[in-house]
Amino acid sequence: MKTLIITGGTIETDFVKTYLETESFDMVIAADHGLEMAKLLDIPVNYILGDFDSLNPSILQEVKNRIVNENTDMVLKEFPPEKDYTDTHLAIVTAIEVGATSVTILGATGTRIDHVFANVNLLSIFLEHQITAKIVDSHNQIYVIDTDTYLSKENVHGKYISLIPYTDSVTGVTLTGFKYPLHNATLVKGESIGISNELLEEKGIIHLKEGILMVIESRD
Repeated sequence: MKTLIITGGTIETDFVKTYLETESFDMVIAADHGLEMAKLLDIPVNYILGDFDSLNPSILQEVKNRIVNENTDMVLKEFPPEKDYTDTHLAIVTAIEVGATSVTILGATGTRIDHVFANVNLLSIFLEHQITAKIVDSHNQIYVIDTDTYLSKENVHGKYISLIPYTDSVTGVTLTGFKYPLHNATLVKGESIGISNELLEEKGIIHLKEGILMVIESRD
């Protein structure tokens, strides 16, 4: 099941409108303030969850009224502010519980760098469950891989492709079709050798033997 998570970071409405013209989803989960963006863009939501400390109270009350008074399948999960998981983490857990096979997260980046780092770290949960997942904003697409991955120049999110070790080291990294090729290299934390590569050919291959790589496709 192809699932969209809308969470409470920075979302550029024009980008999201354009993005959703070519992407469709079977399930939409709104985490806290992400519901406001869903409402603004008229995106139907299946699950709404969070502690709702950053959501306009009138919108939350509107949702509660709809659930009580209308025949809707929308599910509301309200959590106390003193919780162990962030709202995005709760949305990820829910996505897995409802059977997501691929997940796109909007609103996972922004000015709260602590949340950005946490959200990138949460991508490992999907990897453990063998679910493809990515964080997307107007400038970047972020995902993690632990197996050979094929890229298409036509479909990458931007010109630049950066590879950053997600684990302490990633061994056997071989890049084919890239401007800066690698052959059986080891990438380790604390080095920047994988930053700002580009595809030269229409197709590119990232091969690795052991470890996890974070891949960031970026446009300026």
